[in-house]
Amino acid sequence: EMCTVGVCDGSSGSRSNNDMETLLPKKKQQQEEEEDDDDEMDAYEIGIAETYHRLWAVVKLPAVQSLILILLTYRLPCALSDNVKFLKAVEFGLSKQTTALLSPTIVLPLGIMVPIIATKIWKGHPLKQFMWAYKFRVTFVALIDVLMLLATRSFLGSGSIMGGEGTSRAIFWALLILSTAFQATVFSLQFNSQMTFFAHRVDPAIGGSYMTLLNTFANLGGTWPSSFIMYLIGQYTVPPTCSVGDDGAEVCTGGRDAYFPLQMVLSGLGIVWICVMGKRVQHVADLPDDAWKTHIGESDDGEEEMQEYKKGGKHA
Repeated sequence: EMCTVGVCDGSSGSRSNNDMETLLPKKKQQQEEEEDDDDEMDAYEIGIAETYHRLWAVVKLPAVQSLILILLTYRLPCALSDNVKFLKAVEFGLSKQTTALLSPTIVLPLGIMVPIIATKIWKGHPLKQFMWAYKFRVTFVALIDVLMLLATRSFLGSGSIMGGEGTSRAIFWALLILSTAFQATVFSLQFNSQMTFFAHRVDPAIGGSYMTLLNTFANLGGTWPSSFIMYLIGQYTVPPTCSVGDDGAEVCTGGRDAYFPLQMVLSGLGIVWICVMGKRVQHVADLPDDAWKTHIGESDDGEEEMQEYKKGGKHA
C-alpha cells in the first residue's frame, strides 16, 4: 500500500532530526578534541630552534622564575635525611638486607595509598598539600630520623637502649619503621602535589616541553643538595683514633660525627625557608592560569608563522 506523503515525510523527518541531534554533539566533541590536539605543537613541526625559543620565553615568565627558585632550594634542608640517613644507619650496624626489605614492605604501599588519600583531602590545592608535608618533613620527620639513628647505634652497638632487651628491640624497630614510613609519606605527598601543580599550570601550546622543563629544574633541585651535603659530611666528620689495648681488643677514642649537628642546622634552615619562601609559594599558588602562558603564536603574525613552521615540517 502507498502511504501518504505527509505521513512518510513526518516519520522520515522525525528520524532525521533525532539522528542529527545525536550526531551533532559527537561531531562537536570530535572537533573540540582535534582543536585541543592542534593547540600543542610538536617539536618536529616547529623545529628545534623554535622549541628552545619558546622554552626560553617560559623561563623568562615571572611565575616560572618564582617556581624555579622554590624547586632549586626546598630540598636542601631535607638532603641529610634523603641521602645520608640510611648510610649512617648501615655504618652503625644496620644490615643492608634490612634496609632493602623496608622498600617493598613500607615504601611501596605508602607510595600507592598516600596520593589517593591526599587527593581527597587537598583537592584543588596542591601547594597547600606541598607546604603541609614540607613543614612536617623538616621538623618532626627530622627528629624521628635522629632518634632512629641514636637507637640504632645504641641497640646494635651495646645491645640496649632502655629497659630490657625486649623493650630495646621494640623501640629500635618502632623508630626504624616510623622513620621509613614518615619519610615515604612526605616524599609521596610532595611529589604528588608537585606533579599535579605542573599539570594544571603548563601552557597547553607546549605542554610536553613545558612539563619536561619544570621536571628538569625539580630534578636539579634534588641533585645539587646531595652533592653539597656529602661534601659537608666529609669535611666536618672526624674519625676516631683507634688502638689495640693490652687485652687485644680495639679501643677507639675521640672523633666527631657531623650528622647530628648538621641535622640541627638544616632543620633550622628549613624553618627559615618556610618563613621566607612560604609567602612566595602561596603567591605562586594564587597566580591565574594566564601568568603561566607565553602567548607566542596567538597574534595574526604568530599564526602565519606557525603555519609556515607546519608546512616546513611537512615538506621536511
